[in-house]
Order: sequence, then structure tokens, then C-alpha cells
Amino acid sequence: MFIFHSNTIEVAVPKLNIISRSGDFGMGVYMSENKTYAHTQASIIARREHLPYGIISIFETPIALMNYSELKIRKFKGINEAWLNFVLKNRRNPQKSHSYDIVLGPALDDYGYACLNAFESGFMTRIQLINILKSRKLPGQILFHTAKSLLFLEFTGKEKVSCPKK
Repeated sequence: MFIFHSNTIEVAVPKLNIISRSGDFGMGVYMSENKTYAHTQASIIARREHLPYGIISIFETPIALMNYSELKIRKFKGINEAWLNFVLKNRRNPQKSHSYDIVLGPALDDYGYACLNAFESGFMTRIQLINILKSRKLPGQILFHTAKSLLFLEFTGKEKVSCPKK
């Protein structure tokens, strides 16, 4: 299975200690199986840093990786109460770690983040938020949260992603 990491530099050897932000699932290295989504994210990151292009680093993992018994893996099949609780917990306590090696599930887009912020500010209920997010086609993301999980990644190459000016 091929997965993709979006950045402004090639990341041939992902490291947990160089990650500067926490995402929906906590600290770690975020990847996606969706190459189109990875291209979009690389472009967004590059634009934010005023760079002409981004890079997606391409990795191969064993097809059965998400079923390995030696890894503690949390899979969210879609937007639901458990997914929302997990995302909120990680957003509210970004330095607090969880015990999973890998976490898979939906990735919020900009609209989703706006809705989540509206929920956190009291402008919508939990049920409204879940229903709105369920109506969107959200890409998947994979968090590699531990050094152990990174051992299953094999770097196979990179692609430059143009960053059109707005």
C-alpha cells in the first residue's frame, strides 16, 4: 500500500521529534492514502510558507499493516461520537499522548475546522456538528504516533507539487 506525506521538504526518514504541531489525532507523522489530498495539503503548506512548491514523500507499507497484532491501532470508520471525542481530546490537550501506535480516520477540511470551532464556541450542538461533518466527503488520514510504527514505512520517492499563486 502506498501512502503520502505532505510537506515543503522531502521526508525520506520521518522522525517524531521534528513534528511541530498536533493534528486531529495528536502528535506524530500524518500521512494519507489519498494522493490527490496529499497534493492539496502540500500546496496549502507551501502557500502558507510563501514557497513556490510543496513536496509529497511517498512511502510503501505492508498491505496488512493495519491488522498487525504487534501494533496498537485505532481505526475510525467515519464521523461519529467516538471520533469526535478523540479529536476534541487531542485538540484540547495537544501535549498529552495516547497509547496508540497508529490512528486512522477522517481528516477535517477547512469547512470542517470552521464547524468544529463553531461547536467549541457554543454556536452548534454536538449532534448538529456530527450531522454536518457526516454529510461531507472527508479524506482519510493516518497518524504514525510512535517510533515503532515508523519502522513499517519504506520511502520510495517524492513528487514536487506546484503551488499556484492566489
